[in-house]
Amino acid sequence: MDKLICGDEWLSLIQRRHGEHDVSVIRSGDEAIIVPLTRSGHVLLTSEPSPALGHDVLILPGGAIDEGEYSPEAANREMQEEVGCIAGKLDFLAVLHPWSKYLTVSTYVYLARDLAPSTLQGDEDYAIGVQKVPLDNFEQLIAAGRLTDARIIAALYIAKRFLQWEARQK
Repeated sequence: MDKLICGDEWLSLIQRRHGEHDVSVIRSGDEAIIVPLTRSGHVLLTSEPSPALGHDVLILPGGAIDEGEYSPEAANREMQEEVGCIAGKLDFLAVLHPWSKYLTVSTYVYLARDLAPSTLQGDEDYAIGVQKVPLDNFEQLIAAGRLTDARIIAALYIAKRFLQWEARQK
């Protein structure tokens, strides 16, 4: 039985029995992150403030999967809210579990293509910047220290490998 220690709408610290001991675990809802790829091979990254780090970070569009919502629906909704487009083609790539020993979140990763303009009002109280980066060059952002989120880096590598696999199938 989980015991709530503290929390808010995004994260909760819970105490959970693990064998002979009680351990603290961070509970969070599941999320979708999307690799939006333009016809010219550019990925749309967002620039958003990080309360944890105290400065803006480059990440992929994404966010919480609402109750009763399927992850592909969340993916397209988040893209419309954050980068102003919807995917004509949405490929499921992976489920990631960042910090899998102590964080309950499942991160559903999608590749979005055949992008069309479409906007929805998001729930953020800040402006979201959008940067186009060639998928083939995202490693330069890592080397420069501008792209540091492990989930985002993993999603970009998974997308790149999926596209290489797909090209070999043709």
